[in-house]
Amino acid sequence: MTEAREDIDEVVALLDRAGGHTPPLHVSRVDVVRRGSTIRRGRRIAAAVSALAVAGVLWFGWAVAPLGEDPTTAPAEVTWSDLDLEGRLFGLSGETSWNAELRTVEGEEQPELVVSRDGEVLPEPLAAQDGPGDIQVFRTDGLTVAVWLRAEPEEQGGQVAWGGQCLLCTGGAAERGGTRIGYAASAGVGSADPAELYVMTEGAVTTLDGRDVPSLDLAVEERRFVVFLDERAGLWGVRGPEDDGRIEVMPAHGGAGTTSGGEPSAPWVVSLAPTEAEAALGEGGVEGASAELAGHQVLVGVGDGTATPEVKVVIDGERQALTSYVQAQATEVGVGEPPVTWRSTAAGFLWLDQGPSTEALSFEEELSDGRAVVVPVTGGTLVVVGGWAAPAEEAAVRIGDGAGGRWEAATSVRVRELVDGRPVTFLGLPELSPTEQAQVTDVGTVPGGARDPEPLGLTGVQVVPLGD
Repeated sequence: MTEAREDIDEVVALLDRAGGHTPPLHVSRVDVVRRGSTIRRGRRIAAAVSALAVAGVLWFGWAVAPLGEDPTTAPAEVTWSDLDLEGRLFGLSGETSWNAELRTVEGEEQPELVVSRDGEVLPEPLAAQDGPGDIQVFRTDGLTVAVWLRAEPEEQGGQVAWGGQCLLCTGGAAERGGTRIGYAASAGVGSADPAELYVMTEGAVTTLDGRDVPSLDLAVEERRFVVFLDERAGLWGVRGPEDDGRIEVMPAHGGAGTTSGGEPSAPWVVSLAPTEAEAALGEGGVEGASAELAGHQVLVGVGDGTATPEVKVVIDGERQALTSYVQAQATEVGVGEPPVTWRSTAAGFLWLDQGPSTEALSFEEELSDGRAVVVPVTGGTLVVVGGWAAPAEEAAVRIGDGAGGRWEAATSVRVRELVDGRPVTFLGLPELSPTEQAQVTDVGTVPGGARDPEPLGLTGVQVVPLGD
């Protein structure tokens, strides 16, 4: 076993014990050789990024994953071709088990990754592709891996953080001769793609494939906050002012979100308001700043220890705490009195709750693609469709067949994501009679200006009362 392999295995063994949407790309070895010959010789590794924590922090089931050390920049004289690497980088175990070995290739400027899936080595090593900055990216169906070079201080580089339902992610660092190799890996679960990786460098936030994400900087009381919003993924992120450079990535529920931190003597809050809302910080003992980000108002407040920053919003004429609005959007389905709430579990069930009444819907049965469930609840009727993301304010439900049927416009539309990565749509309707409940046959969308909805074409609909 080489000295490099011993160094890598020792560090990775510790990291593996600690923890666990980019389309897959396939590049042939011929393409890699051709591409490698065009890369400028003597390429030097410059700005680097910090690695991810193995486990991360969960917020409504979404992962945040920074390493607990300051990122650094690799010396200019260090390149991948200078290293002699061959050894296990990480392992991931879920529905599919992955193992990866990183190795440098003599005469090549970029490393390659040897990957095994469920104990079987893939026919060809994965070729490196250039990512943001000096990150090298490896992709195969169901797995995304990023690696980069970094070393001891002195210049701070960027940051990285996984966003999305990062149920099978890992990150860490291996050291060889004073040069640190950072890595982050994410595997898809079920039908879900690997979670997206956000790379934060000075003045910009991009995804792993280089897509720019709108971001802004706000400073309050000499505390600097970086906020970004990825509307395509429904995620937003915040890097707070703490020295650890922590990045928190969260879902934007109803186009809104809020997060807080800081010491008791100087607590802070960062809030993303919905586009239609009027938002303001509470008064007394709070310094704040506000700016617009992709049509949303972003507010930052820092307290002085005598008051905790709080954001209030006015939506449809009703004034409420933004935290209450976000919580309701995250947990409620938009129908019922009291409101029906939902929760998705890794065991493969969607739970619906209203007071003491509860019901579990199976991903594989009631919520399989092409099927829907009608749930009569107190104060309305709920239609749940798995595997379908309905456009907001453009959804309707078909009641009855043939000429005697009608389309009923949904009073509320909420699209969320199950833990297996598939979307689920909650459609709210007024209370329907038992006869009408049994006559629900389809759902559909009403594109702008259209007279008749376009049916989805459901293959099965069943009525499931809560607590039945």
